[in-house]
Amino acid sequence: MGRKPKPPDLFLVLDFGGSLTKVIYMGKNGEPTVLCMEPEVIGVPAASVDAYERLSLDMGEALPQDRAWVKVDESYYAVGYLAAKRFHGNAGLSQLKYERAYPKTLAAVWVAATSLGLGNRFKVALAALLPPGEYENASRLEAMIASGLERFETPDGTLRVKLTHFDCKPEGAGIYLMRTQSEGMALKRKTCAVVMLGYRNASVLVSERGQVGKRVTSSFGFVRLVEMVDSRTSGLDTGRLARAIALGGEQPSPKLLQPLLQSVTREGRKEEMAALTNAIVECRPEYALALRSWLREVLPRDLDEVILSGGTADYLKRDLEEHFAGVDVIWHGVELPPNLRDAELGNRISDAYGMYLYFQSIVGQSLVESLRESTEVATSA
Repeated sequence: MGRKPKPPDLFLVLDFGGSLTKVIYMGKNGEPTVLCMEPEVIGVPAASVDAYERLSLDMGEALPQDRAWVKVDESYYAVGYLAAKRFHGNAGLSQLKYERAYPKTLAAVWVAATSLGLGNRFKVALAALLPPGEYENASRLEAMIASGLERFETPDGTLRVKLTHFDCKPEGAGIYLMRTQSEGMALKRKTCAVVMLGYRNASVLVSERGQVGKRVTSSFGFVRLVEMVDSRTSGLDTGRLARAIALGGEQPSPKLLQPLLQSVTREGRKEEMAALTNAIVECRPEYALALRSWLREVLPRDLDEVILSGGTADYLKRDLEEHFAGVDVIWHGVELPPNLRDAELGNRISDAYGMYLYFQSIVGQSLVESLRESTEVATSA
């Protein structure tokens, strides 16, 4: 008799954002859970990892996502918070996302497995989102991940994981695929664009009569605005600056900017605040105009519908609605369930959640097909 196919033990979708690695994962019978990790990753010596582990034993243990490291192919990598705070890793904004995605994926698998209590041997179905400009590297990323999962070291010991299903789509695809399900034939009569505005990149997918024919990525992410402001001020922490600008919205918030000031005198802090506020006020419209110019360049003029998503899209909401006046504007395109909503994260996981729903259906269909085939084999035996 043919064996009944079993679902993977872990189902996981990753969105490798420039400000956060966003993960949605689920066990066999559970609900989807969001995991966010800092984007930093850095190679470290074995001795440094050993020293950190000894310190953890003496001083207390952090959450898995805050103490993640992996060893694969004789190399050690610190990932997320550990990489940023202890080993001074950077977000790698000038590097290809897929190259840094490899250790990030292994670390996310370990964190999710720890949360679900899966032990050190299990099966995983995994999907990832890459910038449209890096989508051609999907097959290489799959090979790297499949090989690395077979055996890698973690703070909890050796994991041996089998990759049962893999899919990779360009950023924006999760939202677009959900739109095709909700709109059906109507979308096949339109020219539609998905505009993803994140921290590092601005990406565009264009669908004409139901077929995606154009995928474009640029460096017009939110970090461009942060760099513009930083160049007119005095060496501020760019991560904290980005958060203060984003949370402040259209008007800079003195309350949010106050912790960034460096002067120890009252007068000096007053001057710093004025300079920083002016820099944000001046740079915001400059950035918005540059982004709008790029959008005019890459999007078709006969656009019927545009789906806007990403944290930067929310930040520039009024500018974008003005830019797309006369076009049907859809915000984010995916409704998040209550358990995945987070006040600070907002709609930044919309694309990952759309990919999660799509990938779940693909894996389900695969298992049904395998069951049918195994039943046919058993019947004919």
